[in-house]
Amino acid sequence: MNVREVHEFLNEMWESIFRLNEELKAELPEKGFKVEDVEEVFGAYIFLDGEWRLMKYPHPAFEIKPQIEVGATPEAYYFVVAVPKERISENFVGLFVELFPRSFIYGAEDFLSDVYNWRRDGRISPSEIMARIEKSNEKIFQFEANFESVETLREGIERLIDIGKRFEIFDL
Repeated sequence: MNVREVHEFLNEMWESIFRLNEELKAELPEKGFKVEDVEEVFGAYIFLDGEWRLMKYPHPAFEIKPQIEVGATPEAYYFVVAVPKERISENFVGLFVELFPRSFIYGAEDFLSDVYNWRRDGRISPSEIMARIEKSNEKIFQFEANFESVETLREGIERLIDIGKRFEIFDL
């Protein structure tokens, strides 16, 4: 392990999330969203070697209220949006996985049992994902998208807000 590389990687991960947070604080209130401060998040999971694994170390994240978390882990930059089951439609699911091919969908309660996992499921149909959602006892589902850079994450947040408003998933 090269300690300098780990150090530089972590610094860049944190710095880029702080920058994005400040930029979004200036832009999103006019669209009805409140951007919270960056926090250290503990107890998150990342998908490694075919399974969800606990991160015993913190990663940077912040909330965009209502319903969105934005952050970075060693795996990826990400956002997660919480959507009540009754607001999820097949059209929303289809557009979400099309716009965000590196995505996961899982329940808020049993988040380790995902209903869609881009690494495991590949490109399954929106109707199959919707059937899994309807079969579940979960009341709220987390739609997560992963990105390779903070720039693509920023673009993803803008797309999410657009489709979220279109499909009325937000409590605005």
